[in-house]
Amino acid sequence: MLAVSSGEPFHFGSDWFDCWAAAFGDIEVIDGVRLVNARRRLGLLRLAIRRSATNPHSVHFGVPDDVPLRDDLPQHLLAGVAAVELDYLPQGSRLIEAAQGWRARYRTRIAPHALAPLIDTSDSHEAWLGARSKRIRQMLRRESEATTRLGMRFAHVTADPTTSDLWRRMLALEQSGWKGRERSAILDDPQATRFYTDLVRRAAAAGALQIGLMWLDERLVAFEFGVLGGERLFLLKVAYDEAFADLSLGHVLAARMIRHCFETPAIACYDKMGNGMTPAPYKLRFADRCDPLYRVTLYADGPKGTLLYAYDAACARAKVWRDKRRQAA
Repeated sequence: MLAVSSGEPFHFGSDWFDCWAAAFGDIEVIDGVRLVNARRRLGLLRLAIRRSATNPHSVHFGVPDDVPLRDDLPQHLLAGVAAVELDYLPQGSRLIEAAQGWRARYRTRIAPHALAPLIDTSDSHEAWLGARSKRIRQMLRRESEATTRLGMRFAHVTADPTTSDLWRRMLALEQSGWKGRERSAILDDPQATRFYTDLVRRAAAAGALQIGLMWLDERLVAFEFGVLGGERLFLLKVAYDEAFADLSLGHVLAARMIRHCFETPAIACYDKMGNGMTPAPYKLRFADRCDPLYRVTLYADGPKGTLLYAYDAACARAKVWRDKRRQAA
């Protein structure tokens, strides 16, 4: 079963944001835009702002196509705050296009804040594999053959993993590796545990959950899971058993999931997601390109909005200067 057929991407709908709010805090909805109240520290000042209901666990942010973006939306978003920040906006999205129009009346900054490595799965797997370097093709063949000789098998799951012990085993596997040592595994964060546990349940019920598993007999040795939003599979989490680190199970499983995406007409893109401007090397290994995600910052009239705008503009100029010096060094 694949994602809901209502036309609303799963990550724009109430299922995603209900899980997000239950884990991370209340959401305020203004004219269809889901926001949270926050503060920006500026010296001794703490200025009230609104932010999109996003964080490093988020995929694309936006509003469904059936939600009208009114001309007076900026006025409503800025009511009572110094600024509004909207993150994880893909190029060409409705909010990006709206923000370009806001510039005529409001101080508005549109800047990239993350890069998302992705694989275009709309053609054929054979064509995609043929476009990889000889070294990559040989590596994939060698690693796949090694896991096959050991009797490892791949499984694809769309059912709710919390109804059995699968979800518990997935979380334990992630925590057993480097993420556990760095205290960044899902189980190390009660909010993340609640979010992802609720999310896999909701996504499975909506037909949006995609899980790839590698087994050695009855031993779970690797997994990755994500959600299908529209025609795009967003990869959320990956883990592997470090006892088999020499087999590069992350590569093997990713290659199997990429093949699955090519074999599934409803999936046109495998998105490894990005939470910064320097994606992790493992996310880049098989990527066809990196798509930017943007932050839109809308500033209120008045002294507080003006102060924030001046500060952000100065920070942006300083970054450009630092980048030029770094490149010249």
